[in-house]
Amino acid sequence: MSTYVVMAPPEFEDVAGDPRQTDRLAFVPDGFSTLAFLFAVIWLLVNRMWLVLLGYLAATLVIELLALSVSQEAMAVVALFTSILFGLEAQALRRWSLERKGWRVVGIVDAHNKSEAEFRFLHKAADRVSPPRPQIDRQQRPASQPIIPRIGSEQVVGLTLGPETRQ
Repeated sequence: MSTYVVMAPPEFEDVAGDPRQTDRLAFVPDGFSTLAFLFAVIWLLVNRMWLVLLGYLAATLVIELLALSVSQEAMAVVALFTSILFGLEAQALRRWSLERKGWRVVGIVDAHNKSEAEFRFLHKAADRVSPPRPQIDRQQRPASQPIIPRIGSEQVVGLTLGPETRQ
């Protein structure tokens, strides 16, 4: 089960107010991103994280130049380590980028996948916004008669009719 951070854009008014606007929420998973590990630059471009992309390119360039001066094997190990580290921190960087753009965190949901996270969050948000149920005042209700099971004119007690007559 994964944890998803739910983020809303700056102009987003109410989480459950208008169901047509809920598709603008961002559900950012917390954890390792395989796509960011394998295709870091493409992942950054798709998610429109320009500052993180510049930082990633600068950091990998410096690391590659330093590792190149040592040996080819060191370059491969450092490149692999950099990719693993970026895969681990990619979603946190995505949340950071969204917060810089004015997005705010509106909730956290645990779910198996993104669609289940959307369902759980929106269901919980709808419960918070739904009107309160009317309370029934028990003092105004007439006292009901207790239900006494009968067969014909005999009162049923347990599995017998009437009092037990064992001797």
